Amino acid sequence: MKQVAWLLLPLGVVASETRLHAQCPDGSAPPCQAQPPRAPVPVPNSVAVLYFDNLSGDTADAYLAEGLTEELIAHLGRIERLVVKSRNAVRRYRAAELDPAQLGRALGVAHLVSGSVRRSGTRLRVSVELVRATTGVRLWGEQYDRAQADLLDLQEGIARAVAGVIAGRLLPAERASLAARPTRSPEAYDHFVRGNYYLAQRTARSTNRAVDQYRAALRLDPGFTRALARIAYANAQTLYWGSFAEDAPADSVLARGLAAADGALRQDSTSSDAWMARAFLLSYRYPRAPAMAREAIERAVALDPRNAEAHHQYGTFLTNLGEYAAAVGQYRQALTIDPQRGTTLTGLGMVSLRRREYAAARDWLDSSLAVDPGFYPGYVRRAEARLLLGDTAAARSDAETAARLSAGDPLLGEAALALVEARAGDTLAARARVGRLLREVALLEQRVRGGAVLAMALVALGDQQAALDLLERLRPRGTWLWDQLQYPEFDAVRAHPRFLRLIEESRPPRATR
Repeated sequence: MKQVAWLLLPLGVVASETRLHAQCPDGSAPPCQAQPPRAPVPVPNSVAVLYFDNLSGDTADAYLAEGLTEELIAHLGRIERLVVKSRNAVRRYRAAELDPAQLGRALGVAHLVSGSVRRSGTRLRVSVELVRATTGVRLWGEQYDRAQADLLDLQEGIARAVAGVIAGRLLPAERASLAARPTRSPEAYDHFVRGNYYLAQRTARSTNRAVDQYRAALRLDPGFTRALARIAYANAQTLYWGSFAEDAPADSVLARGLAAADGALRQDSTSSDAWMARAFLLSYRYPRAPAMAREAIERAVALDPRNAEAHHQYGTFLTNLGEYAAAVGQYRQALTIDPQRGTTLTGLGMVSLRRREYAAARDWLDSSLAVDPGFYPGYVRRAEARLLLGDTAAARSDAETAARLSAGDPLLGEAALALVEARAGDTLAARARVGRLLREVALLEQRVRGGAVLAMALVALGDQQAALDLLERLRPRGTWLWDQLQYPEFDAVRAHPRFLRLIEESRPPRATR
């Protein structure tokens, strides 16, 4: 059985009209203490699928282990009689040391699934076992040795066996649910799983590689709706992160994303993921007219109320409109479904920053980074919160970490470091860093989030005109820019006529004046 370590305990989330509060199981504020929770006895039908080990000689096969794990979680989640832990919940228990009983208590489950994947030439060997968490007793296990990697067949067989041991004889509808396949092509599915692996890395290069894999899947199976929807979502993520290639400006990324979303919806109008991607893209296509995007994201949530990512994106959409109470509600719903979503905890921290609740923001971001210590935007925003709380040394540490983690696309992390340097009085270093970014970052005017943080650094340096010049370059005008202008770092220029004009030119309908 895989060994794991304690990290962050699940959070309870409480919202009020004036302040957001993160609450640990013991009632304290985050970050939660690394100690065993006093949890009730897990329900008998609960299970966690631990991330499978990649035993192949080639690290490039890591996508197989990750993909098999995450798809098994999704398959078992289709059985309503089972309580299945999310991939975010189990991800933080990788590669450390706990016995099954401790792990079962940590995750609050009665059963654990673990396994390994080994590819040798054209053969794939998968070992998997199901144990009772309290005792470590093996309830079922199997070794699969295949001449070719048909992950679809493997996933169905493993999920059916695990569900049968835990829940008993499966009903016909449950068996049919497990047998449902997004594609009949094992080769197309292999490309899809590779794409998911790259997309999860959240870098410009990995996102491009993900799209290449999804396209390869579609060449083998043009009717593979999930692959089309992922292409749409990958392009939306490119817009959000501002990670454009020089030959792929925002307009072309947007056009490709919308074409993929519309194609997916023509194939399956009930695809929650396709509606979610379309909403994301429409918020860029019509940044001052969000009605179509709102309709699309509401459709995504209605079609799959258990889609935590759709709730998260709805929360982000509402944040951009200044509807903070409603945004918190959607973020809370995402956390109810999946309590270990670092991105959602970061979203709550960013809402607190906009509300000038700096200690609450820091607490949310502490929890976010405890869950996902590799999420560099969380370090950027915690650096901001710490600066606003007067903790410059800790802010510098966060900004340096963000810059290191985002080295492949450095604008956001480097801009945060320039902001900290400016606020710390290290003006020579800050000016040099800002100057270099202004000269070297391609398509800076299309990188709203990173460009806004860079403008914050210019404000901190006292270069208000240069900051306003940069802000006026950023596109698109509308909800994404309006949202960035709400941050407290712009308070020094908030009454400036040029800043007021930017606010008015970007203000979404019904936003507070």
